[in-house]
Amino acid sequence: MELIPPLLRTPFDLPFDDLLAHPVLAAHVTPTCRLNTYHQDRYAPLLPSYRSGGRRARSLKPTPPHDVPRHHLTYFVAINLYDSASVLPSLIRALYTLVLSLGPSRFHVSILENDSRDDTPVQLFLLAKLLRQLGAGFTIVSDPKQPAGWAQGKRIEGLARLRNLVLQPLFDAPAGSFDRVLFLNDVHLCQAELLELLLQHEVQGADMSCGMDFKELRIPEFEGNYPLLFYDVWVARDMQGLPFYEIKQPGGDWTLPSPVMPQSQSRDRYDSLLPTQVYSCFNGVAVIDAALFAPPHSLRFRTAPSGGDEHSECFLFCSDVWKALSPLRPDGTPNALGRGARIQIVPRASVGYRVEEYDRARKDRNTTAFELEGEGQQEQRASEMIDWEQWPPKLVTTYPYGACPRLPPSSIGRAQALAQTTLTDVPDVLQHIGRSGCVRAVLRSLAPRSPALSLADFDTPLLDDDQARAPL
Repeated sequence: MELIPPLLRTPFDLPFDDLLAHPVLAAHVTPTCRLNTYHQDRYAPLLPSYRSGGRRARSLKPTPPHDVPRHHLTYFVAINLYDSASVLPSLIRALYTLVLSLGPSRFHVSILENDSRDDTPVQLFLLAKLLRQLGAGFTIVSDPKQPAGWAQGKRIEGLARLRNLVLQPLFDAPAGSFDRVLFLNDVHLCQAELLELLLQHEVQGADMSCGMDFKELRIPEFEGNYPLLFYDVWVARDMQGLPFYEIKQPGGDWTLPSPVMPQSQSRDRYDSLLPTQVYSCFNGVAVIDAALFAPPHSLRFRTAPSGGDEHSECFLFCSDVWKALSPLRPDGTPNALGRGARIQIVPRASVGYRVEEYDRARKDRNTTAFELEGEGQQEQRASEMIDWEQWPPKLVTTYPYGACPRLPPSSIGRAQALAQTTLTDVPDVLQHIGRSGCVRAVLRSLAPRSPALSLADFDTPLLDDDQARAPL
């Protein structure tokens, strides 16, 4: 027997349009989403009705990768949520369109929500009704008894556990039930980003494909014109092992506007919105080969060997993909399954954590490259193809973003005493607390005490200038 939320105890067994227009969802602003005819042509190979036929099928020429039918693929969608009522309506609308377009029988949606204080559980009830009416599989767990948050030094352990929990239906399913895992964070996006990510994952033969997530730097100096920055800097590294942009704190200022991959050999590809190989990413939305979670790899999200918060569970997952697919085993013997990890970012799949951030970051409205025909189209498609590198970078930049137990309480006290006036005190604060991976956590702890440090919406980790590039 279903427990109907009080807000839905009026007639709730409604058709799709009425469910999507329900006040619980309509109360929140969502992006305007539309696929034009060029989008539709580009993503047609993902549709169940698509067949590559005609003269091409009767010729001896291989079908170009962009035109290969993908209607056989099955998808496991995984989402972790907490207090996500402002963003979940966007996800629901994008998922609804995606599932309806590609075929409900090809999807299983797994969502784990815990201890939300807003309307997230009510919205999930509506999503369950939608998925049931569509005929898609789903596992939606709303657990108010599982408290949010974690003890100091246990953040990554908690996040890894939640990610593995939402994947449990995948682990329990018969082998081969799903081809791809689509992981979604609490981001605003449209169906175009999801379709582009799914298409490029197949076209490139990737093991893992990530979008690009962006967030505004909302501090007083920039009020009214907040800089839009790439968000997942703690996780993402290019094939040189470098972060996606350089942050000079705590030694100085941010370089604004801050270009993505300023020192990367892949900068031109990124600027041209072309898929780009990277060492690691997650970036708010990711497609992962389901086979990586099954034997012989059996990968899981995890913490660092120390058990602390030195590295993100997503960064460690990418590192494990490289190890699993390395041409050589740790003992130096050949790995028959190894040809190097194929991890890519797809710049056209850009998302945001607020609607206005997504609208500034989105690339789906630029379809010029999709409008080409004949030789122009062939050249454009050829330019999209990644020339995969087999080996990871020898050194990868890391920094202990969450290793806050290292910071003496006395340092925090001195920092709190300094941060009482204006933001110009921040360099002094940083000088007193030292070059620590806990800078961001300390600043956030100070924000309630100092209006000048209103960093409640700023969640970008800071890279120390003198942080060593650690070996893989």
